[in-house]
Amino acid sequence: MKIKLIYLTLVLVFLSCNKAKKKPSTQNNVKASNINSIRLELLTDALNTPIQMSIPDDDTHRKFLTNRGGQIWILENKTVLPIPFLKLNTAQDSLGLEGPEGIGTINGMAFHPEFSTNHKFYVCYNAAPSIVNDPVKLVISEFLAYNENPNLANKESEIRVLEVEGDQISHNGGEIAFGPDGFLYISIGDDAMDDENYVHHAQDLNHFYGKILRINVNTLPYSIPSDNPFVGISDAKPEIWAYGLRKMWRYTFDPKSKQLFGADVGEGQQEEINIVTKGANLGWPYMEGESVYMEDNSIDKSGFKPPINTYSHEDGICIIGGDFYYGKENPNLQNKLVFGDFKGSIFSLSQETNGKWTRELLEIENKPKDVFLICGFDTDEDNELYVMGFSNTDVGPKGAVYKIMH
Repeated sequence: MKIKLIYLTLVLVFLSCNKAKKKPSTQNNVKASNINSIRLELLTDALNTPIQMSIPDDDTHRKFLTNRGGQIWILENKTVLPIPFLKLNTAQDSLGLEGPEGIGTINGMAFHPEFSTNHKFYVCYNAAPSIVNDPVKLVISEFLAYNENPNLANKESEIRVLEVEGDQISHNGGEIAFGPDGFLYISIGDDAMDDENYVHHAQDLNHFYGKILRINVNTLPYSIPSDNPFVGISDAKPEIWAYGLRKMWRYTFDPKSKQLFGADVGEGQQEEINIVTKGANLGWPYMEGESVYMEDNSIDKSGFKPPINTYSHEDGICIIGGDFYYGKENPNLQNKLVFGDFKGSIFSLSQETNGKWTRELLEIENKPKDVFLICGFDTDEDNELYVMGFSNTDVGPKGAVYKIMH
């Protein structure tokens, strides 16, 4: 029973989108033929809930694996080192999953662009609150790796950069990543998580919920880039880069175009991929993908930036996001955005000559025996692509990291 409850908790964390509502027709631009096939090569199954693979630009060829339960591990030559690089949680169950109220749960990490010289990295995680009625707070913190032991982080070096509190923040954490401009981008969701009294804040520029933030962490705790879209505007937080999103669990910067591609998790109708630009309003909670979520005739929807691709819950239940592929192992995936859905499907997205984006389902030739629930995608220093997540096996959740092969 305990294992089943743990599994259900994980599903709720990733999947708060899947509610019973009418099913719209399957959305735009899907190829029904010429399906590419891929294979999954197991890299490691040593972690319970791997959600991210990060590689610093330091020529060490180390792969850092974020376990959602509260640790960051180092993978070398398909072997996970016995001591975690960083361990945040203080209370775990026997499977190493989240502690009480999700305290210690990691949403993501990001290495500073100059990590090889300054040893700085950043973690987005759930911490104990300072407001009595809140279960947790969302924290983005800076840490340092030890000079004398680069395989170990100095937990005592933590400097809290940003803190966000609120009733639903425990499952509204998202990704942190440095953009091509050197600034740190932070996605924070606006998911009510079955709270009928929840007030959505995605359209409120005086609130961090439902936003992508953009800050400069080279001055602590941080400073505001002067070209952020809402700098100097009253009743608007200057950290905001874009707004109107529900739960952008993962996003990526295309190394070629430098554009930000975000995967916004739907409520109960559609999952969507967006190109997120400066000051963009993605429309939540009035729009969910290309469907109306909240009826309000007084709202002018003409300024909402539409997604480039959507799909209904006939094709998936919770979009995870992915990365552009520029490696050598999979020539058929060149220049395509490869992403997944929590229930295990993997897609590619490519732009046609007419400008439209077309989604294609990828056939997995060697699917895992147990249903593989996808939690993240990342690339290595050779631009090869990896997918990570967990399966609900007979003995409980079992994590895995796979390399995507042709």
